[in-house]
Amino acid sequence: MTTTRDSLAAPAPARRQPVALSVTVGVVVVVGWVLYRHYWADDVYERIMQWDWPAGRLWADTLVVALVLSLPYAVALLVWGRDLVHGIAGAAAALGAGAFIWAWDRAFQAYVQDSAPPTRTSVEVYLWGSLLVLALLVPLAWGLARRSGTAWWVGLLAGPVVAAILRELELRWSWWDERVTYRGSAYHWPYEAAVYVAPFVLAVLACWALEARGRRTPEMGSSAPAAAGATSGADDPMT
Repeated sequence: MTTTRDSLAAPAPARRQPVALSVTVGVVVVVGWVLYRHYWADDVYERIMQWDWPAGRLWADTLVVALVLSLPYAVALLVWGRDLVHGIAGAAAALGAGAFIWAWDRAFQAYVQDSAPPTRTSVEVYLWGSLLVLALLVPLAWGLARRSGTAWWVGLLAGPVVAAILRELELRWSWWDERVTYRGSAYHWPYEAAVYVAPFVLAVLACWALEARGRRTPEMGSSAPAAAGATSGADDPMT
């Protein structure tokens, strides 16, 4: 058995988790959060609002909503992160998304709704801001917990783009408005839930694809030199 200086210096490749396991966990997180949001989030919110500290504090209402929605996601990322550091980063970003919900709502209440009757433009800015920023922050949290390197960052743009397209469908297509939005006569909550999480899921998949592509490119580029080194090393008397 022969060894070379390069082979001794080369780090061991990182152990990758099976794709099936990653897909399964992703599906569990998405479906679990959707079911939690539909069946249990309101009950959790009402129970928390019965405590003493939120009573009489208007700012606490939105804060509780943000925590109720973001904390389960943060816990999932903390557990499922690549390591402790990645898990903490992802969980912090998930809580940051919840903090944005609270801060954005408080800013709208304080500077728009409480000072003067809100205009159509101000309401549109509020709704679009919530939609696009959350479509960026939610997959960012997953990326910080699960991705490595920087190639995946561009995939985050898929979230706001898909969210904007789905929002335009809601505004311009009556069939969509009747079945997907809660005010529609033929509303089905699974449709609404699927549309709500679609920008997050597609952005996460885009980030994963970009990371996988960036990981394969250096490996393919280094295969030829590695093969040449192996051939020359066989004839090297120092090995």
